[in-house]
Amino acid sequence: MVSLVQRLQEKFNLLLGTLILEQNQGKGGAIYSGWNEADPKIYKWIAFVDADGAISPEETLNFLSQTKNDNEEQQTCFWSIRVTGEGKEVNRTKVRQALGNIFRSIVKFTFNLPVRDTQCGLKCLPTKAYQKVQNKLMEKRFVFDVELAAHLTRLGYKLKEIPINWHESPGSTINIKSAFKMLISLFAIRWRLLINKS
Repeated sequence: MVSLVQRLQEKFNLLLGTLILEQNQGKGGAIYSGWNEADPKIYKWIAFVDADGAISPEETLNFLSQTKNDNEEQQTCFWSIRVTGEGKEVNRTKVRQALGNIFRSIVKFTFNLPVRDTQCGLKCLPTKAYQKVQNKLMEKRFVFDVELAAHLTRLGYKLKEIPINWHESPGSTINIKSAFKMLISLFAIRWRLLINKS
């Protein structure tokens, strides 16, 4: 992996070096560790895309191009969503679709966030926005997106939904056991938000 990144750096000079974590910190922990390395004086935006291939490179570039249309105040955070009927193609198993619908309903009822799909694996936000909420982010696993969205909206940032093409990849790590852990984490996030209003 290190040698691959070094070769890519020769072609893409904005590519940072490899960041290797000694311990598994969860998906959110890995993403935050990378974002923590971004100097806001150099990088106005930070983003991530899931590495399972469900979102194509072309779709990722189309999504990231939305940052060019944002205003100078950079008050908009971009959230990809998987929805059918909006000119996009979404392919997933019935089990994953059912679990996703249940999860989204719980998130909507519990947090009332301005996005229909908090878990889609492609997001982009201003580096300064992340730095403002960085110390409040406790969730480091699969539902870190919900906590991130909740704190950003509390500070007045707009979460803009962008429908994308999404094709489920085999070998997903989400299962019934993982779904149960996600629910527990959701209630923990909600509790922290209730006791910390700032």
